[in-house]
Amino acid sequence: METTLGRIPCRFERPEPLKFAWPVLLLPELFTTSQHLAVMLGYLATIGWEVYAPDLRAVAGRDATPALGKMGFSDLLLLAGEALDNLARPAIVIGHGLGGLLALKLAEKPPVKAAVALAPMLPRMPSRLLSGWSRLPALMLNHPLKPPGGRTLFEFLFDVEPFQRPAMVKALVPDAARPVREVVAGDVAFSAHLDLPPRLVIAGEVDAFAPAVKVTSWAESIGAANVVAKGRGHWLIGGRGLERTIGEAHRFLVRSLGQELLLLFSEEWKPDPEGSSE
Repeated sequence: METTLGRIPCRFERPEPLKFAWPVLLLPELFTTSQHLAVMLGYLATIGWEVYAPDLRAVAGRDATPALGKMGFSDLLLLAGEALDNLARPAIVIGHGLGGLLALKLAEKPPVKAAVALAPMLPRMPSRLLSGWSRLPALMLNHPLKPPGGRTLFEFLFDVEPFQRPAMVKALVPDAARPVREVVAGDVAFSAHLDLPPRLVIAGEVDAFAPAVKVTSWAESIGAANVVAKGRGHWLIGGRGLERTIGEAHRFLVRSLGQELLLLFSEEWKPDPEGSSE
């Protein structure tokens, strides 16, 4: 379904019965939109989560918001925070790639109860999404960056089911380059304070964009829990890997947030000792 969070267009699902006390806010990877999150959004709803996927790019260049080519990480963070504020209640934030970094950054302030980063872009590590001579004009002139092509595109969507790939490729959109440049340059810092909400980082074992070894090391450096998805690449949010990815995130949230998260469950439902979603 379509709705808005203030001025931000948003897809959302509200299940019946609603099983969890707080909603989930989904944030996409570079070049992707809420359309690419649709399968994940629907899957989360089927297990009882109320889910929102805002389109942050839709407000670029309006209402004193920088144009897409000039938007930096802080601008995206402000828009994601605005969407969160318009929920008017605590929430859990889950993001993919660049969206994963936004999720972790949002967790440094209330009202975020927990954050999950899926295959996050790595600070201080060159991004293959910015490589190539064809990228230079957009980078230098602050123009929107075109989606990847060739082998980079193949690896970017490697884990997408073959029958879904044409639609996924067609739905890719130009995006802001500044946030990536800032992350690569180390201009975005992440807190390692022990009193932060629970944070989980999930890496794909064969991810060419966020190598699992480096993701694990970085997650540990900021005090976040981490899991490596065996045999998976960058696209952890679709295909046959989605169920495992959501399962890992779901178990982490149930174990970390406990009874407070489960207040809306019916009396006859009781979580098993392992925190299983079944």
